[in-house]
Amino acid sequence: MNKLLSLIKENDADTLPASDEQIARAELALGLTFSPEYRSYLQSMGVVSFGANETFGLGVKDTSFLNIVSALSDFRSFANFPHSLIPISDIGDGHYYMYDNANREVVTIAVPDMGIKFVSDNLESFLINLLFRE
Repeated sequence: MNKLLSLIKENDADTLPASDEQIARAELALGLTFSPEYRSYLQSMGVVSFGANETFGLGVKDTSFLNIVSALSDFRSFANFPHSLIPISDIGDGHYYMYDNANREVVTIAVPDMGIKFVSDNLESFLINLLFRE
């Protein structure tokens, strides 16, 4: 995540890194063990806001719409929502970028029909492109 962290600093993007306690609570609440890649994102950035783009994560209030635990309680109310998906960003019109924690890849999902498409197998590269269009 070094290149992403460098771009965040260069561009003065806002982050709220998550504590180890917040991460452990989220894993327990969600019934997941975060991949090393996703855990690194949470510890280093938590959530990121730059321009019109913002990412889901931890480090924000539990009631924030950007909090993955809060957001996933809504997503998991849909029938057949995959348990391993974690929201990254809202694309609009019921489409979301999600991190597939089981397969360690980024996908898009359409809610409520659950159409899923592969986007990237590298979270850092994906976030760089999403936030900074590089």
